[in-house]
This record gives sequence, C-alpha cells and structure tokens, in this order.
Amino acid sequence: MSKIYICDDDKLVLMMVERILGSDHEVKKAMTIDELIGLVAQEKPDLILLDFQMPGSNGLDGIKRLKEGNYFTDIPVIMVTGERDSELEIKCLNEGVEDFVHKPFVPDVLMTRVQMVLDRKNSEKNMQKKMEEVIDRSMHDPMTELFNRFYAEVEIDKLLEHGKNGAFVMIDLDNFKYLNDTYGHVTGDIAICEIGKILENAIKGKGFAFRLGGDEFGLYLDENDRGKVEKITVDVFGEYNREAVERDYLSNSSLSVGIAIAPEDGESYAALYAAADKALYCAKRNGKNGYCFYSVDFTDTSESRAEVVNIRQLQKLIEDRKEIREQSGVYKVDYREFQRIYNYIERCVERTHQKAKLVMVTLSAKDGTVVSESLMRKVEEAIVTSLRRNDVGTRYSASQFLLVLIDVDSANLENVIENRIKEHYTNLTGRDGEELIFEIMDIKK
Repeated sequence: MSKIYICDDDKLVLMMVERILGSDHEVKKAMTIDELIGLVAQEKPDLILLDFQMPGSNGLDGIKRLKEGNYFTDIPVIMVTGERDSELEIKCLNEGVEDFVHKPFVPDVLMTRVQMVLDRKNSEKNMQKKMEEVIDRSMHDPMTELFNRFYAEVEIDKLLEHGKNGAFVMIDLDNFKYLNDTYGHVTGDIAICEIGKILENAIKGKGFAFRLGGDEFGLYLDENDRGKVEKITVDVFGEYNREAVERDYLSNSSLSVGIAIAPEDGESYAALYAAADKALYCAKRNGKNGYCFYSVDFTDTSESRAEVVNIRQLQKLIEDRKEIREQSGVYKVDYREFQRIYNYIERCVERTHQKAKLVMVTLSAKDGTVVSESLMRKVEEAIVTSLRRNDVGTRYSASQFLLVLIDVDSANLENVIENRIKEHYTNLTGRDGEELIFEIMDIKK
C-alpha cells in the first residue's frame, strides 16, 4: 500500500481525496506547507498531492521548501489546481512537478493519474536498482565477491590522483596447480574463495582487497610506511597460516607476496603493478612462502644480491651482525630469516639428536582489552629477556610471537613458561600471565 500525502487548505477537498484514494492507499492530510513538511520529515511518502493556491503561499513555495529539505528529488509531486493555465503548468513542470489534476476532481481521472505516477516511479526505481546491480557486478569478482581488477585500477588511480598514497600488495597462491590436481577444481575454487575471505578479514579497515585473476590477489593498503606495511603483511601470513591448519587442502600451499609503495615505487596503478610483480618474482625465487619489497636493484638481467656479493662485501656483512649476535636473550629476527633458521634446525635435529621445540605464544586479553601494540611489545620483552641467546624468535602477527627453542624438554620448558616468561610478563605489565597462551610442537625431521 502506497503512502500519499495531500496538502490543501480546503477540508472538503481533503475528505474527497481520502475517500477516493483511501481504499487502495494510505492517505495523510495537511492544511499548510508547514504541516506537510512536518509529515514528510517524520516519514517520506510515495507521492504528494499539493494544492497550488493556499493562503499566504502557493505550490511553488511548497516545492522550494521540499527542495530545501532534500525531499523533492525522490518524492513525486502532483500539483492540484482549480485553474487551467498552460503557462503555470509549464512553470511547474520545469520545477520538477510530475503531473496535474484539476478541481473539481473526477474520481477515475484522479485515481488513474495517481497510479500512473506511482507506476512510473516504481519502474524508475526498479531500473535504477538493476543498473546498480549491473555496475556492482562489473566491479566485483563473481567467485570471491572481492573487487575485481578493473575496479582496483580505477580506484587506485583515483586515490593516487588525490594524494592518498599507499601500498600495492600482490599475492600469489603457491602450489595452486598441485591443489587442483590433488583435490580437484571444485576444491580449488573453494580455496580461492577462502583466501578472499582471509584477505578481507586480515586488512579490515586498512584498505581493500581485490582479485587480479586465477590464483593472484591484490591489496591496496591505506598506509605507505614500510614498517607498518610489513606488519600488516605479516598479519596476512598469520591469518592465512591459521586457516590453512584447519583446511587440509591448504596444507601444502603458501603465499608469495610482492610489495610496492606509492609514490616512490610508482604513481599509478600500472607502475605499482609492475613494481609489485617484480617483487613477487623475487619472493618466488627466494623459496616462496615469503614477501619482498620492490627495489630498483631488481632488473631483468641481475641475479639476487646474495649471489653476486664478493668476499670482502660478505665479510663486512658478517661483521655488521656481530652486535646483534652478542646481545643477550632470544636471537630476534624477521619472519623470512626465521623460516631459513627453522629449516636449518629441522635438518640438523636428526643428525645431532638435539631436542628442539616450536612454540607459538599468543596474547589473548581475557578482560576484553584490545591487544595493543604497546602491550605486545611487553610480551616480546618478557619472552626475549627470559630465554637464551641460542633460542630464536620472530613477531608472527599482531598478537603472536613464534619461537624455536633448542635443547629443551617438556619438564624444563614448563618451568621456563610458568616461572620465567609469565612471571616476567606480570612484573612488566601488572597483568595476569594466564593471558599468554602457549602452543608447543616438537621439531622433527
């Protein structure tokens, strides 16, 4: 049932309109423009019947008032008049009036004109809705419902034109062919959709995710500080790895990521895409399951810097790391270096018969407190200063720290967790050490 408001200073006219239209529509009455504006402000109608000539004002004044309240654009108005004045009608039509009805009313004519205007407006709304759906589909990937490459290109160029610099992150799913060959293409499609959800969740409020095509995705982050971009990227890896544990079909896959920063690496979508693609190639070449920032050192003819360094440069690099090696506590490294160290330890475990454990420490504030960066730094401090120099650790996500502990068994590990790390955390923060959750796994070749 449509809502129709009639504004007329003649009570008899109001009664007639209500009688003619009331059986098929919900009719509300107003005797002044002020009363009409009050009704519209409370609830918008589907149609307004507006008397042209009223004491102290006319229908054009009413149109003006409706426009001032931003109501006129989406509420059709039929002007009610006792005069047949073609110039007046043209003026009103030019102001946006939909139609006219003349007094005295012919009931069938009034009902027909009202229904024609309502039908026309409904048709326009349906057409607008369909157009919006078409536009929405043109901007989204049908499988993942992420934005598509076309939208990303237009939106990133627009953001850059307005000086909103950020980071272009290109993501490739490693071993996707193996996943398809092993589990089938239906499962491959499911995996693509899951990755889309993971990316959206990982960067919520920090930018937008899109699908480039196939098993390639992209992120545009609202941040171009390298350190902050790296932290978000590590969080993406953490989110992906947590989900991969729960899904067998993802267990043999990983992510390779290339990152380009605007404006230094490019000032357009095309330039950032090319830079991120080169960085992604570097991540792939370095063993996959990692990320790489774009550098001007990447050229089509150059090898990686590690492969062409001479012996004197190598000696200098080693000397530069002495200060880090001589620090007390856990040997803290970035995630990619941690991966290499872990792989080396895994190879050595069987030969040396040493005991080694992989430990994930998660901060889970039980009082509902948001895990802040400052609190997470206290977690790192408690861990790093409680353990030995031959243990290795890395920041894994916004709320997690990952460790490899060498030559440790379950008995002394429990002592380290309860009497050193948790106790130190409590001393540093005044908070309950039970907020720290420890997941432990033996490292075996």
